[in-house]
Amino acid sequence: MHAKAARGAPARSVPLPLIPLPPSPLPLVRHAAILAVLALLLAGLAGRPAAAQAVLALVNSRPVTSFDVEQRIRIAQIVDRRRLDRKSALTELVDDQVKLIEARRIGYRVTEEGVEQEFTKIARGNRLSEREFEDVLKRSGLSANALRDKIRADLAWSILLRDRIRRGTQVSNEEVERELAERQRNAGVVTEFDLQPVVFVVPRGGSPAAAERAAAAARARFTSCETGLDELRTAKDVALRPAMRRTSAELPKPLLDLLNKTPVGRMTPPQRSDQGIEIVAVCGKRERDNSATQRANIAAELAEKRISSNTKAYLEELRKKVEIRYPR
Repeated sequence: MHAKAARGAPARSVPLPLIPLPPSPLPLVRHAAILAVLALLLAGLAGRPAAAQAVLALVNSRPVTSFDVEQRIRIAQIVDRRRLDRKSALTELVDDQVKLIEARRIGYRVTEEGVEQEFTKIARGNRLSEREFEDVLKRSGLSANALRDKIRADLAWSILLRDRIRRGTQVSNEEVERELAERQRNAGVVTEFDLQPVVFVVPRGGSPAAAERAAAAARARFTSCETGLDELRTAKDVALRPAMRRTSAELPKPLLDLLNKTPVGRMTPPQRSDQGIEIVAVCGKRERDNSATQRANIAAELAEKRISSNTKAYLEELRKKVEIRYPR
């Protein structure tokens, strides 16, 4: 359990996670590429002097500092693989405090055990112990506690969204059946794919064309996920993202067509992306007909969409419950 009742509030149980953490939960599909990004950052961060902290915001007297903002920007770059400016980083940090305050107000708090479980998942996704991962973060100029703080706020947000769903966001059986029928009409036979994305990282100052040639050569040699992936794990400037399972109903048509043409044990052609040169190993294909599971997934997706469409308004509502000040 990641959360339990705060002292003085009635005990309530929240199994986590129930729904994806919006808008920027720790993106598990990207954790295996973190080390490659860290390696590029280390040289530029070495020897940089520490900046004096300044309080940029107060949320019910809880300070958000300039150091917090710098750390959030680095988390966005290293963990979330997204760009974040200082204003947006400050807004995120203020919102994190708002979420934590509201979670406590309704009688929940995120446990340290829950935070550590999520932190350890990220470390293990990079084949590191928790201590080794902390050392890597430290060398990149990123505090492990700053990442833990973000995890804590994300878990609190999950608590709040689940509570909001329980208090009125219900999906009817008719809605689920309509969506299921529509998907079955569009998808026909549902195929389930076991996929292993592989990224050939382009080093700073390196040539994308060289990485593309290396990816093409690796693809030509690749004949089995059982043996080929081990070779790629030890290759220079290559990152294996976490393996994933996707159905044909979840995939965009261009990618689905490509995967249908790729035999099991082979790889898709190299493609350029923001992360580098990507290829995908197809490790399994099977036809699936599991309407009960589909109905449960559809119900969760529809509930999530209904909540997600109103998260901005919900967050604005929560902001009004606290005092937010921006000292000059």
